[in-house]
Amino acid sequence: MKLTYHHMNICTENVKRSSEFYRSIFDLSSVDYARVNTDEGYSGNVDFVTDGAVEFHIARRDVDLGFKMKHAINPLDRGHFCFRTDDIEGFKRRLEARQIPYSDYGTWAMAGWYQIFFHDPDGNIIEVHQTGK
Repeated sequence: MKLTYHHMNICTENVKRSSEFYRSIFDLSSVDYARVNTDEGYSGNVDFVTDGAVEFHIARRDVDLGFKMKHAINPLDRGHFCFRTDDIEGFKRRLEARQIPYSDYGTWAMAGWYQIFFHDPDGNIIEVHQTGK
């Protein structure tokens, strides 16, 4: 199973302000992604930016997303960091073997990204996703 660091999600009340800040300080450029389920789940504004190696997803905070999606974990309240895998089912088995609960969002926000979210021991939210699902 391959795991690589993919992005940091930053939640804000003002995406434009935060995006302009990060772009100007770190010379970030845009990344173009297709989104899905903007009517049913998360319809907030997101700016996807990168330095060429690491991405930042600057998203409008949604404190009610977990309730709307019927999941215990809300990745768009305080933000999260993300790893990409080539074996999401194997990674879920790894969490289950360690009795680490996770929220299985499936393909819900990003076209072709199967996403799960879980907490580290200190309550930080971690995403792991696989593309092409």
